[in-house]
Amino acid sequence: MDRGRLTRELRQRAASEGFDAIGIAEAVEPRRDAQALARWLGAGHQAGMTWLDRAPEMRSDPRMLLPGCRSVVSLALNYWPGAEEARTPPGRARVALYARGRDYHRVMGKRLKRLTAWLEETTGQATRSFVDTGPVLERAWAERAGIGWIGKNANLISRGRGSWLLLAELLTAAELVADTGPHEEFCGTCTSCLDACPTGAIVEDGVVDSERCISYWTIEHRGPIPEERRAGNADWIFGCDVCQDVCPWNLRFAEATPADPLERREDLRGLDPIDMLGLDEEAFRARYSGTSLMRAKWEGMRRNACIVLGNAGDRAALTHLARALDDEDPVVRSHAEWAIRQIEGRGADDQGLE
Repeated sequence: MDRGRLTRELRQRAASEGFDAIGIAEAVEPRRDAQALARWLGAGHQAGMTWLDRAPEMRSDPRMLLPGCRSVVSLALNYWPGAEEARTPPGRARVALYARGRDYHRVMGKRLKRLTAWLEETTGQATRSFVDTGPVLERAWAERAGIGWIGKNANLISRGRGSWLLLAELLTAAELVADTGPHEEFCGTCTSCLDACPTGAIVEDGVVDSERCISYWTIEHRGPIPEERRAGNADWIFGCDVCQDVCPWNLRFAEATPADPLERREDLRGLDPIDMLGLDEEAFRARYSGTSLMRAKWEGMRRNACIVLGNAGDRAALTHLARALDDEDPVVRSHAEWAIRQIEGRGADDQGLE
């Protein structure tokens, strides 16, 4: 099969698998992005994600992941549910939109597995695929493949779909017809995301300092969260969407996906932090297995629940937090103690104003 026909059929199969965008780039080292990664790591913006320090050269050159790689296929899945579905019910802790259903790694991984098998069988060439789990510069390749551009909030933004996109890659030794790229940048003079970030995590255009990022603290970080970082988490119990919520490209052009690829769950539109704090590990796993919440683990989600309760300042939570003072996990105990101090201190301040 000639490369033109092969490329057309691959695009058709990607669409039939439910991917909303596909772009193809020649597998050459993205020097600009490799240098940006080196600067980001050198500045310590990876915080406690030490695995990102390992073999940065592998992240920059797909030929080190797949010897003989000639093409990088970027794929995107739209997960915007629409404004009404995106709202968090009153009194609930907020969950990032991508985590309100099935784990996207599993959803996209199954689709990629079928595409990979077909491409290998058709071409006889080696192929590898990744869904946010391998050392691949996802946004850089999606930009080079013409799907969108890396915005000031460091997310990939598409003119037609905004930034509510999940990315995946397919590396192949087969030669495909590359798209013209990289995509032009269209953020212009807008600084909405930088201005809106509640913790100032976007330290410059396209650069996020994980040490300040709510998503890092609520998902990736293990152990206690520094006290000076807790207030910034506000009512976010898992992840954060603020920099996407305010992006004009999302406000104007994001289109709700009719397919609901992640099979959104009503109970994940917002979580009851008191309920989360009271779950034992077996109940937590039974309820949330197969969702992205498992990334933060049982311990992390209960730690996050304590912070949300402390930030909310509702005295009705004191009884539940008091029970957590006897929790088997020292991190949960210490965060429950902090939350109690926050709530009781707020009550004392209110009395002083009367």
